[in-house]
Amino acid sequence: MNDRDLKSMDSVLVRYGEIGIKSDEVRRRCEQTLVKNLKTMLEFAEISFETIKRDFGRIFIITNDAKAANIAAKVFGVVSTSPAYTTSADLGDIELLAVKILVPLVSRESSFALRVRRMGGHEYSSRDVGVIVGNAIADTTKASVNLTNPNVELFIEIRDQKSYLYTEVIRGVGGMPLGTQGKIVALISGGIDSPVASWMMMKRGCEIIPLFYDCGSYMGDTARKRAVDCIKALAVWAGRPLHMVRITHEKTLHKATQSNRRLTCLLCKRMMYRSATELAREGGAHGIVTGESIGQVASQTTPNLLAINDAAGVPVFRPLVGMDKTDIMRIARSIGTYKLSTAGGQTSCKAAPKHPSTNADLTSVLTAESRIDIDELSRDVIDTVKWERIDPDKNYRWVLECFGEFK
Repeated sequence: MNDRDLKSMDSVLVRYGEIGIKSDEVRRRCEQTLVKNLKTMLEFAEISFETIKRDFGRIFIITNDAKAANIAAKVFGVVSTSPAYTTSADLGDIELLAVKILVPLVSRESSFALRVRRMGGHEYSSRDVGVIVGNAIADTTKASVNLTNPNVELFIEIRDQKSYLYTEVIRGVGGMPLGTQGKIVALISGGIDSPVASWMMMKRGCEIIPLFYDCGSYMGDTARKRAVDCIKALAVWAGRPLHMVRITHEKTLHKATQSNRRLTCLLCKRMMYRSATELAREGGAHGIVTGESIGQVASQTTPNLLAINDAAGVPVFRPLVGMDKTDIMRIARSIGTYKLSTAGGQTSCKAAPKHPSTNADLTSVLTAESRIDIDELSRDVIDTVKWERIDPDKNYRWVLECFGEFK
């Protein structure tokens, strides 16, 4: 490397987490899926890059666009990213590049620290790099070394014949690469909870088939718009289109209110579970995900959940089951769906009873269902199925900037 002005970064280091402890075959498959998803997301975000390479424990995006690091950090499975400068593994080249990087960042009044990692066979140790490069930086900038609380950290990662230097580590979304854990049917209502539950399953590697139940005159247009907008936001996180299923549910609500008014919501949800089960089986999905949380509303008490669950023929996943509303809203804000779920003011289902049952037993629910021709109603519901392609709206790319800390 000659003594020229420092150019812009030339690559992005991508780190993944738990897939690194998988077996060789599973790890390789997960890495390949992650690389594909990175390409998809970068192309959606209109970030130019030359190529994406895999190395042991790392993925490298070859690009001069620093925004690639922020976009890549929002891809499921990515633990962190760093925009980096690349040079050879020659100690002189590392020293020269390190000085050029830190000259604009530190001075006599500030401090720095070097964090060195090395993989492969070299004629020097990691400590040698720290001492030689650290002395060169201190001599040039007059800054002091502070390993505990420095003003600037310079990371030096030496991997065989190449070295990667960077000063920033961007927190990633984590989880598993989308598409590595099969498909699930996601019940999306357009409220706050269901998009969060769907996003959390996507984070665990599950592709979703969004399912929206159109309640017609019982709910109104606001719920429909919210549901579609939230699915568009989830499509942004996926970086590709999602195929939504819309099922008309108005007749089910009408029948349920006539059978047993207090059990209306339970009868309605049992019918939802039946049609979602049918859709899951036809679409090769492995289960259903809902935004239910214990005790949040009348239909989500433990006795009522037991009665509802009986109607499902596939596993029902409830990632929010132990969370309170504050937890859920914090995540919704951090993933960009909160304001979409609350746009247009408060909505409620007109079929919901004033005094719903909170402690229903399965026998009473089955008795109420016996007054309805469930088989005929199920066929009618399935006949209303409509598939709609929901593209990741480029106007919603801002959701990728919403990801924040949450526990």
